[in-house]
Formats: sequence, C-alpha cells, structure tokens
Amino acid sequence: MHNGKVGRTAAWMIANAAKAPGKVALFVGSHRFQGHEAREMGFRAFFREEAPDFPLLETLVNFEDSKITEEAILELAEKHPDLAGCYVAGGGMEGAIRAARKLADKPRPVMICNELTSVSRAALADRTITIVINTPLAAISREIVRMMARSLGAKPDQRISDRFLPFEIHLPESV
Repeated sequence: MHNGKVGRTAAWMIANAAKAPGKVALFVGSHRFQGHEAREMGFRAFFREEAPDFPLLETLVNFEDSKITEEAILELAEKHPDLAGCYVAGGGMEGAIRAARKLADKPRPVMICNELTSVSRAALADRTITIVINTPLAAISREIVRMMARSLGAKPDQRISDRFLPFEIHLPESV
C-alpha cells in the first residue's frame, strides 16, 4: 500500500466533500511511524499543490489514543468554527467518531479514518464519517507468502522488488 497516495486520497476527499474551504486537521500516532509520515507528506502535498484554500493546522500526535483524539477534535471545532476536515491517519478513530457525533448540532467537518472495523462501518452507515481508507490485509498476506515462496528459489544476489497493493476505499454507500 502506497501511504503517500493514501494521504493524497484523504486530502482529495476533504477538498471535494467539504461544503466550503476551511481549516484541516491531521492526526498521526507518532512522528516516528513511517506509514503515518508518508501519509502526512502526501496529505500536505495535495493541499499545497491542489487546494491551497484549505489551510492545514499543525499535525497533531494522538499516540493512537481515542480519548486524546476526541478531546482534540472537540477543542479544534470550538477554536476553529471553519474546521472543514479531519483525517485520522492511524489509530484513535473511535475518538474521532465520538467527537463527530457530539458535533451533530454544529457544521460537522469531513471525517476520514483508516481501517474498516465494526465501529467505522457503523459510523459510515450513519454518515458520521465520510470515508474509510482500509488496508487490504488479506491481499497483503497472500502477496507476502507468494514473495516468500518465490524467494526460496532465488539466487542470493536476486532482489525481491517492492510491491504496492491498492488500498480500499469505503463510503457510506458501499457499506
């Protein structure tokens, strides 16, 4: 899965689904997670190149904790009434979903999370969140086994190349 493209896709969705341009928040579990860093780079690059009228707030580290995410989104919504979108690039989405439900009486920002679970599926179904970008674990597992089997007969100087599998996009209409 190409995490830079995941970040660009999340940014594209916010820019296209938001009712109007406004501030955008991004949550990562840690600045040390390479996947989150790549998602952040793609996310920021998209807004810089394609939607500069959506100012990005400083990236927030949530340590993949839902309580931290919930409190931060509620605080951001209070501080920035023009909050157009939030992308939780790693864990903590349950807090984002709780916060979005608490914002029901206010204009709700576009909410994007990673990983389709029973909680995110329900939040898509009731339109609390806009999109879920999912890691195709079964396909990745099959590809890893295939690559391992192929490497057993490989010569020591043969390199197995990187392989990016497509990620999955889930919308309220697809669950």
